[in-house]
Amino acid sequence: MENEIIKKFNVDKLTDAQEEQLTQIEHFIQAQLRNPNEAGAVAIIRGKAGTGKSVVLTELFKRLQAGSRQNHSVYAGTKNAFTVNHPELLKVYQELASQEPMLRKKDYLRPTSLINQAHKQHEKYDVIVVDEGHLLLSKSEPYIKFMQDNQLSELIKIAKVVVVVFDLEQVMQSKAFWNQALIDEVTHAAVTKTFDLDLQYRVQANPAVLDWLADLSVGTIKPLPADLGSYDLRIYDRASDMYAAIKQRNQEVGLSRMIATSGFQRLPNGDHHVYMDDFSLPWDEYDAQKTPWGERPESINEVGSIYTMQGFDLNYAGVILGPPFVYDEATRRMVIDTEKVTHREIYKKSPHLTTEQEIANMQQAVMYHAASILLTRGIKGLYLTVADDSLRAVLVALQEDWSREHAKMDE
Repeated sequence: MENEIIKKFNVDKLTDAQEEQLTQIEHFIQAQLRNPNEAGAVAIIRGKAGTGKSVVLTELFKRLQAGSRQNHSVYAGTKNAFTVNHPELLKVYQELASQEPMLRKKDYLRPTSLINQAHKQHEKYDVIVVDEGHLLLSKSEPYIKFMQDNQLSELIKIAKVVVVVFDLEQVMQSKAFWNQALIDEVTHAAVTKTFDLDLQYRVQANPAVLDWLADLSVGTIKPLPADLGSYDLRIYDRASDMYAAIKQRNQEVGLSRMIATSGFQRLPNGDHHVYMDDFSLPWDEYDAQKTPWGERPESINEVGSIYTMQGFDLNYAGVILGPPFVYDEATRRMVIDTEKVTHREIYKKSPHLTTEQEIANMQQAVMYHAASILLTRGIKGLYLTVADDSLRAVLVALQEDWSREHAKMDE
């Protein structure tokens, strides 16, 4: 599976829709480079998970860097950089740079490194491309040497043009809290244009299945679509059975993994595992090796998280929604019990959340976002189970109802 993810980012040819969007983005960049605004310019690319944002950014940066080294290009002599606040994705981009003649590994940096380096060396950039902009810090973090108030603000200060991807449904922590009001506040003095990517390229499912996944990721439980098409959607009562199926898929087509939300307490011996019924595997661990977690052969014996899977594809995803996801009998909805969230880091104080209601809304929202991210990892299929007994029973009943209906149709 070596370089499987790179191939998905670095495609041979964009779709017509992607090419059209990229052309418009380039026109915006070129106009701002010709007539730079003193307060900077920002191209905001909006798109949900799986809409090809990283593919478009990869091709854009290849064009920028190739043009910067060509005398007659509109980008001739430009100084550009690419940043992403996600160590696993950064590995992919840096590995990509080692394979493409016009790219340089040094041009790919974490935001804090890029900002601090630019301030220290009094550097200015023409274009800074930002993937996963919803992971940019919106408060200072002295622990990682980011001392300013907001990473997007700092990037705008050091570039003529910032091209940044935002998906507000992938905001995952209070220290990287973003909403539209904050984006507007940070970019108000800059020349700003928004570009929307709305076609789903990852999850190869029909609209009814996509709608079902979208509903579940915000807590709405509906019957399974009558027609699942070619998408392999299954709900399991036992995680161990789901794991057996994922291992089988991994043997058949590769790139199939178990992934889960937070909420699993450490075992009495201190091990950090995801566990249900007779299933128990260790959480993924950050590893400095260049191969992303999902492509390491040994990761079939671990459970991934949003921190290793956000931004990546799987062929088949075995998703476990952890103990915080529970069933509310009164509303017949999937709700979040925030007391069961074990990764409390996501709930640290933020200057952008000042009222009890805002804090409560954020605590619910980021867990729904986690569900949405994981539920949309699988290209060919999603296998799903839930730690909470009541919620799992409701979802398993949906699977049983669907199976009965299809058995009647087959008779």
